[in-house]
Amino acid sequence: NTPHSFYESTTPIEIRDALQVSSDAQRKWKLEAPAIRSRILRQAADIILQNEEHLSNLETLDTGRPIRETQFDVQDGAECLYYYSGVANTLGGSSYEMPGGSLAYTIREPLGVTVGIGAWNYPLQSALWKSAPALAFGNSIVFKPSEFTPSTALWLGQCYKEAGLPDGLFNVILGAKDVGAELVQSDLVSKVSFTGSAESGRKVYEMAASGMKKVTMELGGKSPLIIFSDSDLDNAVSGAMLANWYSSGQVCSNGTRVFVHDSIADDFVDRLVKRTKKLRIGDPTNVTTDIGPMCHREQYQKVLDYVRLGQEEGATLLYGGKEVDKSKLPDTLRDGLFLTPAIFTECNDNMRIVKEEVFGMLMTILTFSDEEEVIARANKTRFGLGAGVFTSDIQRGHRVVSRLEAGCTWINTYNVAPVQLPWGGMKGSGIGRENGEGAIESWTQLKSVYCEMNDVETDYVQ
Repeated sequence: NTPHSFYESTTPIEIRDALQVSSDAQRKWKLEAPAIRSRILRQAADIILQNEEHLSNLETLDTGRPIRETQFDVQDGAECLYYYSGVANTLGGSSYEMPGGSLAYTIREPLGVTVGIGAWNYPLQSALWKSAPALAFGNSIVFKPSEFTPSTALWLGQCYKEAGLPDGLFNVILGAKDVGAELVQSDLVSKVSFTGSAESGRKVYEMAASGMKKVTMELGGKSPLIIFSDSDLDNAVSGAMLANWYSSGQVCSNGTRVFVHDSIADDFVDRLVKRTKKLRIGDPTNVTTDIGPMCHREQYQKVLDYVRLGQEEGATLLYGGKEVDKSKLPDTLRDGLFLTPAIFTECNDNMRIVKEEVFGMLMTILTFSDEEEVIARANKTRFGLGAGVFTSDIQRGHRVVSRLEAGCTWINTYNVAPVQLPWGGMKGSGIGRENGEGAIESWTQLKSVYCEMNDVETDYVQ
């Protein structure tokens, strides 16, 4: 709970300068051969992997997430760069034969100067999921990391420079909401990619819309995780834990509404509590730690408030939801924002802890008896980012996910996000997609060309 470093917010003049430099650099960058862009992205990926230990430590210091998690993020970030270095060389349009031998075709073009606004829970991932496709397709990007977790974005700027990226194509701007607003409203910007809460996303969307800017919005969620009676219970418990405890529950896609078939609910809950009690909470820089501190006090207090609210609403707090006993922590960790995972039972669909995004370790367990019933209840939310199903009947798995109103779905696992698969939400959870081929639509625009090979036909008098 003590800052490890400080920074000064970027001034309006510096923001305008950064955007102008970005615009000047992009006009040259878009003319570079895709192979050149590809080579630079591959080199950046190599540098990231060479600095894995340093980067994962930076990420852990900023976020409080266990080092095992941030090590994976570094590897995943390099994979994102390698992936788009390959896609960059394959990007193209389509051609069509027209009457009389004329030709029509399309061209994929970059958007220009783009803005990325990252989230505080996965700062390196946010920076790379946005910058890798943006740069691969000929754009420049001005990136604003969260004011809580800017360290790895700053390091990434140096990484790109070392990899040979020309100056101005990846600029990092520091600050809070006012700085983000200045970026979004600039006339030089053609695209905004935002990751954050639904409330903040709506404000960013409104600002971008006033300038007719293209947007990608990856917002919050209150995702369902459905566990049928034929599930492998140990795997289902593992999935529920990943969907709720990973990153101290600070994951937008988390499956916090856990629907368990009533015939297995008691057994499921018993196994869940036993395994949750075994979690090792402590020093996030220790490779044996499972749960680290929360990122900042505001979110820490919000989770505690929701725990209290859940009890007031009549749900049963079966386990956790409390501050970790400071006497059990080393002296160096006693100011940390440590919580025990909260497991609520006896929940119903109308409770606020079931309907509202908490963004912390608060699992709500609901029971069901019928497939049609649980699909309807799972979809009864304004969010639509993630959804999961556990079942040994693979036909049912496919059938159910096809009817769940969510952009990212899983069968017999949860929160796995390979870069090849598009990532994004439906309904109030966002617009557009990051990653995979979906990013092509998000970071480029189509131009149509018609080439007439004959005389121009017209009824006008010659």
